[in-house]
Amino acid sequence: MNKFVFFIILIGLVGTGAFAQQETMHRQSLKTGLALGFNSGYRETGTGLMYTFGWQKSFGKKNKFRINPNIMIGGFMPFGMTDVPKQYFRMTNLNFDLHYDLIRYKPLSLVTTLGVFTNFSRGLIEAGGPPDSHQSSRYFYSFYFGGLSSIGLRIAPKRSKLAFELRPINIQMGTRYFETIFFMFNIDFKLK
Repeated sequence: MNKFVFFIILIGLVGTGAFAQQETMHRQSLKTGLALGFNSGYRETGTGLMYTFGWQKSFGKKNKFRINPNIMIGGFMPFGMTDVPKQYFRMTNLNFDLHYDLIRYKPLSLVTTLGVFTNFSRGLIEAGGPPDSHQSSRYFYSFYFGGLSSIGLRIAPKRSKLAFELRPINIQMGTRYFETIFFMFNIDFKLK
């Protein structure tokens, strides 16, 4: 008898939980992005492409506040710069971003972002030239910590599984003269 009562209670709890999960708002998404920007640190300076991938969770009655842990990778070289040595370097960022929709009108919103990051940069300085000159190349690696901010536009139709962000102003400032300024385009793939 006790097993039967336990079984009925378990079915009741599982059944009501299943109905409570059916909501039309998408509170979670996978966020991807592509960026073009400038990066400078203690030893390195260059322009390049960056890619980002992360998870995002919305909060609040109108989903105006979002958290977004993500990873960003990029490759840089001194394209168009004549006052720095030849260098090729990569960076890997671990970011934790907080997005907030300042103004929203239907699917369009003005979004701001604040966050923190840790960065690992590595690469070659004085790379290139004749084959016998590679001995003068120096490998470097640097760690940085800092904060980031951005502003942009977000288009998030309620009935769509996609949301788009165009953030023309993104600034990361960190330890040991680290700075990254970039233009970013993001796509959110909404999950249930």
